[in-house]
Amino acid sequence: MQICRIQIGKLREALDLVWEVFEKYEVPDYEEMGVKTFRHFIEYGNMVEKVRQGEMKFWGCYLNSYLVGVIALREGQHISLLFVRDKFHHLGVAGRLVRLVVDQVAMENPKIRAVTVNSSPYAVGFYKKMGFKALGPEQRADGIRFTSMRLSF
Repeated sequence: MQICRIQIGKLREALDLVWEVFEKYEVPDYEEMGVKTFRHFIEYGNMVEKVRQGEMKFWGCYLNSYLVGVIALREGQHISLLFVRDKFHHLGVAGRLVRLVVDQVAMENPKIRAVTVNSSPYAVGFYKKMGFKALGPEQRADGIRFTSMRLSF
């Protein structure tokens, strides 16, 4: 498997993967408003602007040329999206993606000593295993359920 930056030309493929995995694993835990909020957030037109402006950076994990996982970093240190195709769960893909962005953050700005995430209910256990600590109880905003977490390094 190989991890590389996702450029705008491959962004639609990455967002399709995000929606596919979200629909299967997250939608059952969300109310309708939350699903609409998330769908709007990952809309291609919105996301391509965020990438062009440097607000979002995407990486993909590929098996040959098949995209198996996606991670996006927002505002230089916040994991905004992390999704792995279901048949590749528990194979270390998500962990490799997280370690890559942590290393990127540390390399690009040594003054930043933490990475944050607003974890979905489904992923809290994964982030805890990666060393993230919850910053408080689960919250809801615009129908989205999440737990704010931080990994200090």
